Amino acid sequence: MDRMVQSKVRPLLLAGASFTSILWGAAFAQTASASPLAADQSAMPAEDQHAADTTVLQEVVVTAQKRAEKAQDVPIAITALSSEALTASGTIDTSDLKALTPGLNFNTALAGYGQPRIRGVGTTAQGPGIENPVATYVDGVYIASPSGALFSLIDVDQVAVLKGPQGTLFGRNATGGLIQVTSRTPTPDFTADLQTTYGNYNTVGTSGYVSGGLANGLMASAAVMYENQGDGFGKNLVTGQDVQTHRSIAGRGKLLWQADADTDITLSGDYAQYKAADPAFHTFSTNILGVSPSGGNYDIALDQQPYVKTENWGTSLTAKHDFDSVQLLSISAYRESSLHTIFDPDETAAPLLNLDISQHDKQFSQELQLLSTNSGPLKWVLGAYYFWADQRYDPSNTSGSFLPGTLSLFTNQLLNSYAAFGQGTYALGDDTNLTAGLRYTMDDRSVKSSEVLDIGGFLVTPVTPVNESKSFNKLTWRLSLDHRFSPELLAYASYNRGFKGGSFTAMAFPEVVLKPEVLDAYEVGLKSDLLNRRLRVNVAAFYYDYQNIQVNQIQNGLLFVYNAQGAHSYGMDADIEAQVTNHLSFNAGVSLLHARYTSFPAAFLTTPLQTGGNAVGTVDASGNHLQNTPDFTFNLGGRYIIPISFGDITVAANYYYNGGYYTAPENRLKQPHYNVLDASVTWTSTDDRYSLRFWAKNLTDQFYTTQMDATNFGDSWGSAPPRTFGVTAGLHF
Repeated sequence: MDRMVQSKVRPLLLAGASFTSILWGAAFAQTASASPLAADQSAMPAEDQHAADTTVLQEVVVTAQKRAEKAQDVPIAITALSSEALTASGTIDTSDLKALTPGLNFNTALAGYGQPRIRGVGTTAQGPGIENPVATYVDGVYIASPSGALFSLIDVDQVAVLKGPQGTLFGRNATGGLIQVTSRTPTPDFTADLQTTYGNYNTVGTSGYVSGGLANGLMASAAVMYENQGDGFGKNLVTGQDVQTHRSIAGRGKLLWQADADTDITLSGDYAQYKAADPAFHTFSTNILGVSPSGGNYDIALDQQPYVKTENWGTSLTAKHDFDSVQLLSISAYRESSLHTIFDPDETAAPLLNLDISQHDKQFSQELQLLSTNSGPLKWVLGAYYFWADQRYDPSNTSGSFLPGTLSLFTNQLLNSYAAFGQGTYALGDDTNLTAGLRYTMDDRSVKSSEVLDIGGFLVTPVTPVNESKSFNKLTWRLSLDHRFSPELLAYASYNRGFKGGSFTAMAFPEVVLKPEVLDAYEVGLKSDLLNRRLRVNVAAFYYDYQNIQVNQIQNGLLFVYNAQGAHSYGMDADIEAQVTNHLSFNAGVSLLHARYTSFPAAFLTTPLQTGGNAVGTVDASGNHLQNTPDFTFNLGGRYIIPISFGDITVAANYYYNGGYYTAPENRLKQPHYNVLDASVTWTSTDDRYSLRFWAKNLTDQFYTTQMDATNFGDSWGSAPPRTFGVTAGLHF
């Protein structure tokens, strides 16, 4: 670890120690005093006292290998988060998961695209045909559109982040890993929840959930969410309007039919809409007109008021039937995603360039799985997968004084993907397992692109339209060996190959073919439950060989995507949980990562000009840091429950440290290290019917960014939210 990292690690370790000491000391002071808990326990019979003192971490069940298994038995690095953990930490949407998941960084682009990155594997590219190499699955359905990767976590039972290539079982574009979201399953018994929130920046919100039986074997659930932030984090100094306001609505419904003891059929549907005065790009360098930055960190000075709207909806049908020794599973799904954004890329108050982008994505997927369910030494799964996608600009319009008219880009990419896969785990003995899996993927992709320049109603075609197609086929695999040294300790070693499909760029003529990304990952890990399952420590170390990385650069308001030849990364990450007493628990995570380009001879280079803006050229970025990839992150969370005469008081906090990262391969602009502290105090009534939660996110009001760009117009950032706080009242039936 270099000196710079050490200098940043020491203070946060001291802060972490202080944080731990406060909660730990409070817990034992409470236990030692004549507390209601101590009084209640002293009046119990001996056997009941023993039961109350039994303090263990709960077993976590995941489907990381397409079957329900204890997470501690799965030879994969996994961070699994329950709905309770998400609530206690203040997690609202998928971008918040980075504060709880070692090795995960999550950026956004144009305020609507979600860009997760695990252990340095991710993308900053946008547009039709671009998919994240960290896959997002909701209830077994792959969400291809990057605008669909950023969503509110309503109605969620569990989020599991799988690290490292997961392509053997989860397919294309799970190169860096997988975010697996599982929503709540309908129950036959009636249950309902209602929450109402008010926060600063004139934020109001409400959410509700209801579930229950409709008939014998038939049950349903529904969840809805609405939030409106009326006041912005900043101002547009040119128009006088607020920026970074938002309104969002979301809903999900499920219908579960248990036809008999062996057959379940689930019909699911969801819808989400997000509107915001974003992306609010703050220029922090002298712009191309020679004007220096003005206003605060959250203010902008642009002639065009920003706007973004995303819509995502989908439906799925999941059917499962158990035979004597196998289970057959079918997942059919259709989804649509759209993003419409208007923003000013020239970073000035003059109408030099304005962008109006409409992207619309459609997808259909069908998966069949056959799983063994017998108790023999071999556990296996076989499957077939089909995926169709239609991804297009409808269109992308560029206008302004730099152009004689409005330039419209129409591009449409079609994808047909076919795959077959299989994986088996064979018990070599009572404590040792060998796992091997293969997947063969065939991607057939085609593109049609054209440009039209509208000069006062006179239409000109400035470039020759494109009509191309290409196939990308790949064999990927998984090989792992795990051994249980004791009931509490599992060790494993694995070798995985991941694959992100090739594509075409959206804004280049002739179209540039993007080569498929290939990742070879070598990993060793330990999973342990210690101190009678009061302490859980999971550690993984890895080495990645990463080829044909798809990267992007924005110039003249256009997005260019191209391949870097190679990179490597190595490091370790750890997840730690501790159940100190019945009422005190901790969680922590740490990630150390060295991720560098090994070959990138022609990366974009931006050089600030004295007159303003940047000169654009190329540079050999070999040896440079991968973008948006911090060398070090750390998180520490705690939750303490204080019983009182009319319920419980729960004090929770989560601290996240990010060591900083470069935002482009040239390694000129850098997000400095930052700290984020979230906290809450919640009262819950004795019967769990009522709750009142006071919460704060980014309690110390730390400034940091979600996106940082260097273009020929200058340097700009999109900012993360400042300190927000509020109160949430809840009612449970």
